[in-house]
Amino acid sequence: MTNASARAESNNRQHPATPPRLLFPFLALFVLLLIIYANSLSGAWQFDDISNILCNPSVHLSSLDGEAILQTLYGLDQGKISRPVAYLSFGLNHYLGGMDPLGYHIVNLVIHALTAIFLFLFVYKTLTLPRLRATYGPNAYSIALLSATLWAINPVQVTAVTYIVQRMASLAGLFYILSMYLYLLGRTSEDWIRKSLFFSLCALSAALAIGTKENAAMIPVSIYLYDLILIQDITRKIFVKHLKYFILPAAIFVSLWLFFSLNILSIVDGYAGRPFTLTERLLTEPRVVLFYISLLLYPTYTRLMLNHDVELSISLLDPWTTGPAILIIAACLIWAVWRVRKSPLAAYCVLFFFLNHLIEGSFIPLELIYEHRNYIPSMLLFLPVAIFIVRALEYFSYKKILQLSIVALVSFVLAAQGHTVSMYNHIFKDTYSLWSDNVIKAPNLSRPYIGLGNALWDQERFEEAYAAYETAWRLNRFQRSANAHSAIYNMGRYHFLIGDNERALAFFKAAIKIETKYEDTWISLARTLIRLDNLNGAEKAIRLALAHKPDSMKLNATLSFVLLKKKAYPQAIQTAWETMTLHPESQDLHRVLSEAYRRTHHLDRAIHLLETYVVNNRNDTESNLALIELYARTGKTEKLDRTIAQVMLLKGPQSWRSLIADFQNRKADHAYEPDSQRLLSMIRTRLNQQP
Repeated sequence: MTNASARAESNNRQHPATPPRLLFPFLALFVLLLIIYANSLSGAWQFDDISNILCNPSVHLSSLDGEAILQTLYGLDQGKISRPVAYLSFGLNHYLGGMDPLGYHIVNLVIHALTAIFLFLFVYKTLTLPRLRATYGPNAYSIALLSATLWAINPVQVTAVTYIVQRMASLAGLFYILSMYLYLLGRTSEDWIRKSLFFSLCALSAALAIGTKENAAMIPVSIYLYDLILIQDITRKIFVKHLKYFILPAAIFVSLWLFFSLNILSIVDGYAGRPFTLTERLLTEPRVVLFYISLLLYPTYTRLMLNHDVELSISLLDPWTTGPAILIIAACLIWAVWRVRKSPLAAYCVLFFFLNHLIEGSFIPLELIYEHRNYIPSMLLFLPVAIFIVRALEYFSYKKILQLSIVALVSFVLAAQGHTVSMYNHIFKDTYSLWSDNVIKAPNLSRPYIGLGNALWDQERFEEAYAAYETAWRLNRFQRSANAHSAIYNMGRYHFLIGDNERALAFFKAAIKIETKYEDTWISLARTLIRLDNLNGAEKAIRLALAHKPDSMKLNATLSFVLLKKKAYPQAIQTAWETMTLHPESQDLHRVLSEAYRRTHHLDRAIHLLETYVVNNRNDTESNLALIELYARTGKTEKLDRTIAQVMLLKGPQSWRSLIADFQNRKADHAYEPDSQRLLSMIRTRLNQQP
């Protein structure tokens, strides 16, 4: 045994990783992350949270029966099982806490803390392997704790933790590192029962990781490389042989599996909606990966944002950094292979980083850059940094001033990163903060302006929202055609709101030329045509949309509304009832049915439908006005008095004449179309009869 090995063995015997000694890093990481992520707990629903969770009924679990859980596993696309573990976790969150984002944030934070703890355990166990024990064993505990801390508090991880839907990245990361740790426990165990147990749990954790997010499919390759480089005493020649005959084929197999499982046609179609080609994406991603490294090592607040502005690589020379970026990555990989025997740990860390960027940084037509994609690849990036820091402290042990200076510098970096995490969390408090910050940091991108416009629209700051949409359209820097559609569609919504129907119509038609699949655009187009008294055009538009989405609740509901306006009452009634039978939640159809029955003199049916509707919509002016007429005509005076009183509360100081006139001016938007003079007379007569 060498002197270094003897010292390592002695140190491990003196300071074993006993449960009491492991308790400190567990508590320290939990407390530290709770402090710096405390303000993330008040974050709002953001961006893709809306479609994936808030407006996704499949994850709104109200019971834990098998059918409900199975539906959750299908995620957003109910045609096939998609990221079932992630969506099931959202479903369980909903079951326990409904739509309150606090519960989702708590789960995300716990996931991140557990991932940091398993990362610590994995690194610690790795550093005490026979091949590494002599070099790193004496400082394994310190290195592992510092490495896990540097990773966990890095501000780049914020979007995987604070942005709720990106639990997909963090939960996949948790199962990924757990799988590797369990493999290590099994590989180093001498008891076959324990070995079999750990290997079985490793496979289960790997399956859960892949079931959370597809990029975890690299686990088998990561584990194979790990065993080859860090456990086996392998030569460079044998490693190159394995690389040639096992590792590269495995990576190619995984890539092809993803390629075909994602459907070749869907990949091709995905590029059809992108402002870049497959070649341009492959050329751009090396620059993106190098940017990720710079961001991880220098994560200042001004560099962190949801949507980054990346210049496309058109060729190896445009921009000029494209070729050098590819050469730098190639050089890193060649260095890792060359040093695999003399510097196995550093070589593995390099290979692990690039390997786990392979899926999201290759042919799949995803957006070019997102910070959360670094969650798994960066897990071992800070291990060499931690080793350097610990060795520097050890080297300058005889110079306390230098040691204290290093400690002070590291403490400052940790505190600064914690502060940056807190600042970054703060912008997720609401949609306006998130997108206004992104607009400042990436002023030439279109999507942040769309997000800002949506936030302003929700605040009823309509003119400012329109200006944001207009800027997005003028910049024409969209990440996909759907974003261009969103900008011009929302500009149409603004003109519809202010009553400029001709311009609204032009915008809606332009939006449909860009993207035909969005039913809200067709509905807005039809409603604008109704305002312009083009009822045939409105019906034609809805039927065109229904040809692609025949089961759409909103499209069928709009068709029944159009048929009502065309005075095709039997068809309107039939369409409305068929829609309500398939979609009982479509309560707005009560107003269409009630009006159709009123016009065909089935007053009792009309009353029943509206009374059912106003149970959950007491402040709906249209329904209450319609009920006033219906109650007056059927002599239901007690109910008439209550409804008149309700409308008086709603209208406030506005006169009855003004209220009904305003309603009449917007009759194209409402199912109920009263005779204004007759309705006003009914109200006045009843008010005069009251004592």
